[in-house]
Amino acid sequence: MDAGALGSLPLEGLGPILAALDSELLLAGIFFVATALLVTLCVPGILVPMALGSGALIGAWEASAAVLLGAVAGSQLLFLGARYVSEHRLRAKLGSRFEAFQNRFAQHGILYVIGLRIVGTPHFLVTAGCALMPIRPGSFAVATLIGFLPAIALAAATGSAI
Repeated sequence: MDAGALGSLPLEGLGPILAALDSELLLAGIFFVATALLVTLCVPGILVPMALGSGALIGAWEASAAVLLGAVAGSQLLFLGARYVSEHRLRAKLGSRFEAFQNRFAQHGILYVIGLRIVGTPHFLVTAGCALMPIRPGSFAVATLIGFLPAIALAAATGSAI
């Protein structure tokens, strides 16, 4: 075999993959799914690197949207799963102590979620804690979106400037 034949072998099967990398919409979808999966699996510190990388590949606006929506989707899946699995157990264990905290959270819960997201409190703690509180899933999703937006937008803009 000559060197030319060896060099062309690995690239023959990469045609569809290379074409996919040229499609910004497909890359945005990949970043959305990857972010949602990693957030659902509680991988710490994943949002900034995902936003940086996607910003470098597809641009700030598209990257911000893909990573932000993926983070909200992953958070929502984790929120609903945690609520389903542990809400009744914790209420039975803590009783009235838990009810007092829930009453305070019911008044200003959305602001707590936004604040905790902005300052970078570990994702799993915020999501699992909120799953036990009297907050509607839609309100949790909106608060998560608002709280994640500054860091993701800034990281995606930085990535697109690279």
